[in-house]
Amino acid sequence: MANETVLYFAANLVLFALVLLTWGHLSRRHRVASRVLRGTLLLFLGCQATALLWSGARLGPWAFAHPYLSAMFLVESVLIVYLVLERSTTRRSVNPFVVSLAFIIHSYGLVVIPPPVAEALSISPFARSPWYLFHLLSALVGFSAYTCAGGGAIGYLTATLPTRSALAAGRLSLQDRQTFTRRALVIVFPWLSASLMTRALWTQLAWGSHWTWHPAEVSLLVVWLILTMTLHARSMPRWQGRPLALLSLLGFTLAMLSLPLLAQGPAPTW
Repeated sequence: MANETVLYFAANLVLFALVLLTWGHLSRRHRVASRVLRGTLLLFLGCQATALLWSGARLGPWAFAHPYLSAMFLVESVLIVYLVLERSTTRRSVNPFVVSLAFIIHSYGLVVIPPPVAEALSISPFARSPWYLFHLLSALVGFSAYTCAGGGAIGYLTATLPTRSALAAGRLSLQDRQTFTRRALVIVFPWLSASLMTRALWTQLAWGSHWTWHPAEVSLLVVWLILTMTLHARSMPRWQGRPLALLSLLGFTLAMLSLPLLAQGPAPTW
């Protein structure tokens, strides 16, 4: 076990504590202070960032294409994007849904995906290009913002259930939940667009073609098209509310399904 793996497990425990605190804050706000939430969140970000820097220094930056490190980087980005987005709402009741999704992704990466081993890590020479690295990191940041949008969509849908509980309803208005989701989608668009463009530049330099019909390219394009359709639907009255939330949730689901394909370009043996 690599030394930084211990830090990833420690970060997972901190993230689990954050999940409990955020749900407790939602149900009984006076028992969980906001500064405790912020301190726990910053502790996770610091622990996770230290582990990521350790992994990058030991394995090299292109190793972040490995599914394990991609998941770890994604979760770090999710909570950073959330800190940027939380100012868009008057209250912070979307937080539990976003943090819960981040914890599920983080736990899945730790339990299911084996960590990369330097001796067995084979990276194709075609992947050792800054354009591939830009493509990869842009996609991961875009997917992290989509995770925030997915959390906002789940929060909106639970608040519209006929038999919703006080915990599901929270203290956040439907308008605030929808605003959070929309602003997350706005962040997704430039990052996914940049990922598609840098991928085209990389494939042109590596194989002499802007498009190779690789599964990673196709899946990323499908996610981008769903995102574009969702952004256009924001201006259509009949697509407001639940339809927009469902479209956002569909895009998030497709983004998570396409995440493992990002590593197929540099290392087919993973």
